Amino acid sequence: MSLTVNTLAYSYDTARTPDSVRYTGPSNSLSVKDVIDLKRVAPKGTATNPGKGRSMIKMTRTGTDGTDPVGDGLVNLEGSFPVGMQASEIIAMIVDTCTFAITSEGQEVFTKQDVSRV
Repeated sequence: MSLTVNTLAYSYDTARTPDSVRYTGPSNSLSVKDVIDLKRVAPKGTATNPGKGRSMIKMTRTGTDGTDPVGDGLVNLEGSFPVGMQASEIIAMIVDTCTFAITSEGQEVFTKQDVSRV
């Protein structure tokens, strides 16, 4: 099984646990990271609340200063949704979050650490 992100193919690497899977990208090597981790945590309900399920997509890539590696960058997309929430509502929240992230304001949160959108 593989994943395609833009034009990059990520190949199944390993199931690290029953709730965690890793895919490696075309640039992945012993010295350079290019991986996507998918994780889930099952809902833990109580007598009065069915709980929330959590899911995460984590992308890790080794960054460079133009020529030499400087360290690993990572982006997490994590969601926590109550049992019974409609799939359409979950998808709308994910789309809205990702849509904001690619705007100039969203990008500056990461590239300039600018969170003062007052």
